[in-house]
Amino acid sequence: MKNVLFVLPFLGYTGADRVIFTLLNNLDRTKIKPFLLVHSDKEEKSGLIKYLKDDVTVISLGINGRISRNLHRIIYGMRKNIKLYNIDTVLISDGTSNASISPFLFLFGDAKIIARESNLPSLFETKKVVRFLYKNFYSNYDRIIVQSNDMYDDLTKQMNISRDKIVKINNPLDYDFIISKSQEKSAYEMPSNKINLLAIGRLTYQKGFDLLLEGISKLKNDKYHLTLVGQGEDDMKLRDICKRLDIITKVTFIDKTDNPYALMKQADVFISSSRWEGYPNVVIEALACGLPVVANDYPGGINEIINDSNGYICDIRNDLEENLESALKLRNVSYDKKKIDVIFRAYEDTIIS
Repeated sequence: MKNVLFVLPFLGYTGADRVIFTLLNNLDRTKIKPFLLVHSDKEEKSGLIKYLKDDVTVISLGINGRISRNLHRIIYGMRKNIKLYNIDTVLISDGTSNASISPFLFLFGDAKIIARESNLPSLFETKKVVRFLYKNFYSNYDRIIVQSNDMYDDLTKQMNISRDKIVKINNPLDYDFIISKSQEKSAYEMPSNKINLLAIGRLTYQKGFDLLLEGISKLKNDKYHLTLVGQGEDDMKLRDICKRLDIITKVTFIDKTDNPYALMKQADVFISSSRWEGYPNVVIEALACGLPVVANDYPGGINEIINDSNGYICDIRNDLEENLESALKLRNVSYDKKKIDVIFRAYEDTIIS
């Protein structure tokens, strides 16, 4: 059995956080003893911790500031706990953290160090120093996990990462947890007399919600209503767009929820409007809830998930309505559960080999 330390800033409700949550709860306990190290375990940022299984050891560094200002504390905390718990393998799951820590991996002794990438760094990472770290130190990792072909190409072609270091594993899914949560009563009830569209994500440029709102403004059918769930720097900008486009009554903003799956259960179509992704975890979660998906045509794995049986890929700004009409005709939308065990085994093999 290997002692495995998972490291990320928080265990909240972002897609990357939910992936680590799923791994912590589902990896084979005859092979792996799981430990979680977070920068902060405060409820407002690490709300998923309370749902972890009892055998997961949780360590908090008590850090709330930026990674760049606390890098020395993060590295010290990792080094200390690697020694304390005799950690065999460390898996770090945050692109900026991965890059920042990459020059200092020698400080962690003989532990195997794995980076799990969660985005397309050539698009997501705009700071020159972070891009420098990717190109010059990222190959220090023993293994680098990517989730999509686009992410693989981004790291090898844009960031000059050695192909030998990279392994592609799609994101895992805790199907039973999702279905159980989807059956709970939601704090928010979608309008029963509307065709309910749902979008979830950080309110940032990457997520493309401005494009989606433009698409909503062009819908001729007044029956459509969008529920947009998320927080972020573009909150007021998006609300202003709604006013400018005169669609205030067609869009409901929800700043956060600890149960997105109960909302998915109410919706008719899920919309993924991003400009790019690493691998859109929320899309496969929507499929698990039986929800057809309409997605913007973006790089980052969406073309590996969506097909004619579960949704459509389009120009979300200009071709939304016809694709919504097609998606609403889809029946028996589901997620292929046979993939789940394959993904968990791939993670276990990568971690312990």
